[in-house]
Amino acid sequence: MQILVVEDDAVLAMVSALALEEAGHTIVGLVHDTKSFQQLPELNGTDLALVDINLAGGNEGLEIARKLHQDQIPVLFISGQLSAARENTHLALGLLRKPYEVEDLLDSVEYVHNASLGTGAATTQPSALEIFESNNNL
Repeated sequence: MQILVVEDDAVLAMVSALALEEAGHTIVGLVHDTKSFQQLPELNGTDLALVDINLAGGNEGLEIARKLHQDQIPVLFISGQLSAARENTHLALGLLRKPYEVEDLLDSVEYVHNASLGTGAATTQPSALEIFESNNNL
């Protein structure tokens, strides 16, 4: 999968990107705020965006999620901002709650990918992953 990572914690962003690449995914960008998001080239072909809601102390991630949603790029919130995520279920497939283990991230990406394809692949929903019921994509 081609994945965009939106995370303002540089260490977490790099660890996540490295783990995703080692699992066979391609990272199309690492974004830490709305300015760096606006500087990205076209995101055509992006399969999934992992979006932290709280960027630099604000909810800039929601603004980015809105733009991605308009561009029909699936979003998975990666955040500890549970209420903000749950108030914006229309923007994302679900929520991977912080803090999470790398395996939770990889399992969540695999689960969302398999569910969106409807492949019927036998994957169990990770316990740290909340799928939004209002989202009909999964």
